[in-house]
Amino acid sequence: MSTSWQPLDPARWARVKALFEQCVELSESDAQTQLLAAESDLSVVEEVRKLLASLAEDANGELRNVLTQAPDWSAALLTQVNNHQQGRADNLREGERLGAWELQQRIGTGGMGDVFQARRADGRYQGLAAVKLLKVGRGSEDILQRFASEQQALARLNHPHIARLLDAGQSADAHPYFVMELVKGRAIDQACRGLSVPQRLEIFLQLCDAVAHAHRQLLVHRDLKPSNVLVDQDGQVKLLDFGIAKALDPVEAGELDQTQVGQRPYTPNFASPEQIRGEPVGTATDIYSLGVLLYVLLTGARPYGRQANTPIEAARSVLEETPTKPSSLSPEQVSDPDWLSTRKKLKGDLDNILLKSLEKDPAQRYTSVDALIADIRAHQSGHPVSAHAPKFSYLAKKFLARNRLPVALSGLAAAALIAGVSAALWQGHQAALARDNAQAHLQRIRTITRDLVLRYGDAITNVPGGLQIKEDLLKDLIKHLEELSAEAGSDPAWLAQLASVYARLAEIDGDDTGASLNKSAEGRAFAERAISLAAKVWPQQKQDASFVGWYMQALQVQALGLRADKKPEESVKVMQQALDLLEQAAIAVPANQQRAVRLNQAATLFRMGQFHDTQSVPSLNKPEVALEWFTKSEALLDQLGPGAATDAHANTLQWHQIRASLFGARALTKARLNGIRDARGDAEKAVQERRLAAQLAPNNTAVLDGLISEAANLGVILMRQPDPAAALKATSIAWEYVDKLARENGAGNKWESDKPRVALHHGRALVATGHFAEALPVVSLALEGLAARAKAQPNPNLDRMQAWQQLYRAQALYGNGDKTQALAIVQQSMNVLTPMSEQAKARDALLNLGEAQVLMMRWEPAKQVTWREKAIVSYERAHAILALAGDHEAQLLALQAMVKP
Repeated sequence: MSTSWQPLDPARWARVKALFEQCVELSESDAQTQLLAAESDLSVVEEVRKLLASLAEDANGELRNVLTQAPDWSAALLTQVNNHQQGRADNLREGERLGAWELQQRIGTGGMGDVFQARRADGRYQGLAAVKLLKVGRGSEDILQRFASEQQALARLNHPHIARLLDAGQSADAHPYFVMELVKGRAIDQACRGLSVPQRLEIFLQLCDAVAHAHRQLLVHRDLKPSNVLVDQDGQVKLLDFGIAKALDPVEAGELDQTQVGQRPYTPNFASPEQIRGEPVGTATDIYSLGVLLYVLLTGARPYGRQANTPIEAARSVLEETPTKPSSLSPEQVSDPDWLSTRKKLKGDLDNILLKSLEKDPAQRYTSVDALIADIRAHQSGHPVSAHAPKFSYLAKKFLARNRLPVALSGLAAAALIAGVSAALWQGHQAALARDNAQAHLQRIRTITRDLVLRYGDAITNVPGGLQIKEDLLKDLIKHLEELSAEAGSDPAWLAQLASVYARLAEIDGDDTGASLNKSAEGRAFAERAISLAAKVWPQQKQDASFVGWYMQALQVQALGLRADKKPEESVKVMQQALDLLEQAAIAVPANQQRAVRLNQAATLFRMGQFHDTQSVPSLNKPEVALEWFTKSEALLDQLGPGAATDAHANTLQWHQIRASLFGARALTKARLNGIRDARGDAEKAVQERRLAAQLAPNNTAVLDGLISEAANLGVILMRQPDPAAALKATSIAWEYVDKLARENGAGNKWESDKPRVALHHGRALVATGHFAEALPVVSLALEGLAARAKAQPNPNLDRMQAWQQLYRAQALYGNGDKTQALAIVQQSMNVLTPMSEQAKARDALLNLGEAQVLMMRWEPAKQVTWREKAIVSYERAHAILALAGDHEAQLLALQAMVKP
């Protein structure tokens, strides 16, 4: 029987579905009677008759499943029904030629198509491949066009765990096909049956690595499910169908509008809530599907919808049901015969990892697949995971579990020490034994301290509130270490360890350029203590690059403190001392630690440039000299290169972080010198470097803090170009992350005070792009921050900035229809700015005043000429002090070009 489906409008398709469901269980004669009695539209009746006729020929029940279980119907779905009639001919496709490939045998089938083994048949070479022949025929050209547009991106997916897409085309009967690398293996859920939990995790991590690689290439899979992840006989994962889901997505291609009926391709049991709702998808979508897959691999059950029998029920469960904590599943709910033993291994970290991956809100899931990988690796090695609340008891438990032997030995050593001291009262010859035990005891404590402070401490930093937790932990540790100093005496290694702990505390409390608790006084005190201890042992310890690094960190905090005291000359002297020490260390350290010292040199050279020129904080105000220091730092970084991230000595993350800071600082200096165009290039490089660092350490607080600074600064420079649309994209990044860190790090954290600073720039970008309603609360927050700073430390420049920011509040109000208040605010700002414009160093005030006068020119048409002339005077006076550039130059030229009415 030949059937041709004709597209109907959505309302009539709904009537087709309803009428079909009424008739599907009736006899043929009763169905015909019901059709004529229930529907007057003969086109609807005819479509239902065709469906019923096809159903009668459906010997294996495949068509019945499609028609009775689909969550929705669409023209594409009914086209698939039409193609079902040709399903019986699929077995006759053996020998068919598709481009350079000849089909041999069908090796799989699915909802969207069949998979055939094929051989290369054009004689160019011999080889086998897998050909996926899609069942949908209508719109094949568009599918292929979308796939072709993706092929350049897909070509970048050169990864051992991703099956390559080789070719695509269209069969003679208009079915699109995709040629893929032939992979022989089992679906990942089948391959994991009977394996231990650690073995399943290792297989899953292969998959994660593949997906993370694709995300770094800006590609999302969209259809992660067991049948798309095969495991070969060697236990190696191969991920299939990359790019196909996107090629099949009509929404992505912009083909669906309000009058069309369509369905995005996904598998309900493994789809994310946003996919079910038809919302835009991104990397968070794949993270959700990975969570479902891992849940299935570890439990053999789905996280919800275990009673769902149809796709629509499964889809509803994704939206409405809360995932069951894996370790709380009963033996009756899983098929694992050893479940009682298995679930003990899931309780705690794996529970939390899975539930975080399965958050309904994409913003609450892992920020990247790399972050998910990091947590699984942390669980495997016994380290804290970010998915678990960072309570001290949890962190301590993890530390003790990892260090059972050292901790036990330390306890035994202490007991031995006490016993030895007691015995020494009776027998003098036991003194030597006591000393040996004491030395062993101190060595073990040094080892634990090094791990806790310098290795595992970073894991604590990267969880919400981690800085405060780490500060509390280190302060407690310092007390005990100081008490034990009497036992250690003047041992250089011990004092170096103590100095490193103080330097770490100085960084946490007092580094006002990075992620810190904003406690400058405490930070400086810790830095002084670290410097004092480090100086004592420098001759013996300068060959240890780790110690050198912490010594340099303490000197940096000291220099920043001097700058805050308005002593930039003293800051420069401290940085010169650091450079001299680093030259000594470069000679002393072994070859495998040379890179670490050189990176410290690059960072210190960059910092030296900052002390010569930094916006809004004290400096020597020598921007040209600063640029020379920046060039020296960049040259050293270029010489070192990023190194391989897999090399323990590469310090790749630090390399990207220093480059980001360098480019960001240089951009601001160039902007001060009116080099706006050059500044943009450096600012964009700074953001790019922070993003690369974030890929290496997605939860690193210092990395995200740097990204906030660089994105905000890029926004400022883009506003000066002027390019407000690009500026808004940049400031939105800064706004998103400063809000995230402010929420996650407890009351009084650094980012709470940073948020008003970011609001200064984000609010301006919102106003400049016409987002007036959204801008009002942001600009208001910026003004609150400026007022608080002015109250704490009165400063004419802060008064000027408040008057300037009020102009953006006025524009937001004006854009929202409150013209009267907007005009009053501008007038108040001019009352503040006018006397400032008559004083020395009045350039900024003149520029702000000119901006206010331009607003009055636009909003008071009757006085346009007067306001225009005043604005020209203000801008020309500012130009006489220092040549205008960017938006200021453009504004003056526009004013001068205006024809008088």
